[in-house]
Amino acid sequence: MAGSSTPAPFTWSASLREAGFLLLVAAAVTALSWVLRPDALPLRADPKVYEIELAAPLADIPEALVLYEEGEHLFIDVRPAAEGDFETIPGAFFIREESFDDDLLEYFDFMTTEDHLILFGDGDLFLVSNLAARLLDRGYTNLLILDGGLGAWKKAGGDISRRTGGES
Repeated sequence: MAGSSTPAPFTWSASLREAGFLLLVAAAVTALSWVLRPDALPLRADPKVYEIELAAPLADIPEALVLYEEGEHLFIDVRPAAEGDFETIPGAFFIREESFDDDLLEYFDFMTTEDHLILFGDGDLFLVSNLAARLLDRGYTNLLILDGGLGAWKKAGGDISRRTGGES
C-alpha cells in the first residue's frame, strides 16, 4: 500500500519512562500535601462532641474546685511518672498504670473503697478511664474523672504544687 503512513512502533521503554515520571510527580505532590496540611483532627476526643463511654462520670472544673475546697475528696494523679520537677494538685496521690498494684498497696492503710476519688491526668480521658475501671474492679465506687485534666485545672486557677520525680 503505497502512500499510507504506518504508525510509529510501540516501545515499552518510552511508556515506562512516562509512567515512572507520572508516579514520581504524584508521590512528590502527595508528600508535599502531607507536610503542608494543618492537623485536621484533635488528638484527644472531646466528650462534648463524641459519645465516649467512660468508667466514671466527669466532674467539670467548677465542681472539682468546690470539692477540693471542701476537702472530702482525694485527688489521684494518674499521669505516667515524671522525671525532674513537675506540677500536680496539692495533696494528690499517685496511682500510675505501670505501678498500679504497688501504688494501691502503698495507700492501703488510709485509702478505703468508700473514699470519694477524683482522678486526673493530662486530659487523656482514655488513660484516666482505664485506671478508673481498674479501681472499680478493686471495689472503689465513688469515682469521678476531672474533665480537662491538670491543664484545665490550672487554667481555672486551681492550686498547683511542684514536686520532684520520685516523690510520692
